Amino acid sequence: MNPSSATLSTCGRPITTYDETREQIENVWNALGIREIGVIYQDDAFGKTVLDGVKLALSKHNAAPVALGTFPRGTVDVTAAIQQVRAVKPNAVVVVGPYRPVAEVVKQAHAAGWSPLFLTVSFVGTEAFIQAAGKDAEGTVITQVVPPYSRTDLPGVALYLKAIKQYYPDAQPNFVSLEGFVDAMVLVEGIKRAGKNLTREKLIDALESIHGLDLGLGHTMRLSYSPTDHSGFGTVYATVVQGGAAVVLGSWKNLKNGK
Repeated sequence: MNPSSATLSTCGRPITTYDETREQIENVWNALGIREIGVIYQDDAFGKTVLDGVKLALSKHNAAPVALGTFPRGTVDVTAAIQQVRAVKPNAVVVVGPYRPVAEVVKQAHAAGWSPLFLTVSFVGTEAFIQAAGKDAEGTVITQVVPPYSRTDLPGVALYLKAIKQYYPDAQPNFVSLEGFVDAMVLVEGIKRAGKNLTREKLIDALESIHGLDLGLGHTMRLSYSPTDHSGFGTVYATVVQGGAAVVLGSWKNLKNGK
């Protein structure tokens, strides 16, 4: 995204995608000491954006992905991509796509006896991925761009949970809907600041006037925009699938290197 464009993101892509890939690569490299990192990605604009993020993060270590595998968008045809990357035997693999093909990657890989450290970004849809992959989701690292919805001590999260219970009593909280809720809070704040006779330009100016706004998401997650920075937030939470749920990763060093 061009920061000077007339588009802003809150939890959106691709800016936070670079934050997520940086979080993944820096910790895989520094905390785990893994040097051989592969990427399996959906062959579309989003998949290539995440790939670019991985390449950028690795370039800071004068490195690059050791293997790449792609699969067509809208399919779970991932076998060839797995084979392409497995042949190089990387110890960590970033998998990019919606939950169905990502789940298929980890299921097929494990069935074939291949268990690297799999990582993916929040776009996957955490809860849907865990349900689709079942036991094969265990150990997958998923970076998130909002706090866990279990953080009821955070006013913004508590407000989200209250709204879910009130308006969608049959729905279960999840990371995707929490992202949407935060996006809505940001939009409402922008509209309020823009005042009467709303226009696109007034909304953009109003949003760009936000600096360090506390939305109740924790002291590390304050909302800030400017004419040259439309990322909104930069905080990334690392979670790992354990016992069928995504739990906050206390230390990357606790993860096992893949084989």
